[in-house]
Formats: sequence, C-alpha cells, structure tokens
Amino acid sequence: MTISNRSSLVSFDVDSAVTVLRDVAGDSVHLCVEYDTEDFNILRADQLTLDLYDSEREMVDHFEEVLSYVHVDFMEKDLFEDVFRDAGEVRSFVTFMDHIILVRILVGEEGLFFTVDPDSDVTTLVEMVEEAIE
Repeated sequence: MTISNRSSLVSFDVDSAVTVLRDVAGDSVHLCVEYDTEDFNILRADQLTLDLYDSEREMVDHFEEVLSYVHVDFMEKDLFEDVFRDAGEVRSFVTFMDHIILVRILVGEEGLFFTVDPDSDVTTLVEMVEEAIE
C-alpha cells in the first residue's frame, strides 16, 4: 500500500514536482510532503516508509512532531542569505544519512520535503524539481 494525495497546501506546483521526481527517480523516491510554517500534507508515502510505523496515524503523529521544528528551515534560509549575501537565494537543504537522503526545497515560506535512496543524484533531482515548479 502507498499513500498518494494531491497538493492542497502550497502555492507552487508541487504536483508537477512529485511527478518529475517519480519519472526521474522512480522507486528511489519514498516520501514527499508539502509544508509551510503551520501545516503539512503527505503527497506520497511508499510501503517502505509506512513500514517504519505501526500505523498511518503513528506516522502522521510523528510528522506533526517534526513540523514543530520546520521553522528552523526558514530561519536557516534567512541566516545563510544574510551571512553569504552575494551567494544568492537559499533554495534547498540536503541531509545525507546512512540509509536515506532528505531533501527540503524552499519557496518562500513553503516547502517540499522528499526522501530518496542514498545513491540518488540529488543535484539533478533538485534541478528538475526547481524547473517543474517555476
């Protein structure tokens, strides 16, 4: 079983972004979540992601806990743009872990969070998602 929902939260074309991710990375994409400073919407969660939890409710509860820290993304964005003034706008953050890569693409005070396998070409994925949401 997988969860699949359409966008209902952010103002940019996140549905196109998820389609691009799936077309390019296929089954390497495990989770896609749109979010802002107040809420989130699970766009896609595969069976691998769902298996990490005893129930869908437990997963949602965990994501609600994570959302309480999402303001850090936007604070970091502002910090890096202030510190590295001539470097341009912060567009994304990537976290490499042992078994997964976490990607957060930011558009103003909204974002797309997705996870992919550790051998994924993240730079290409970010560039393609950015093209899809322009």
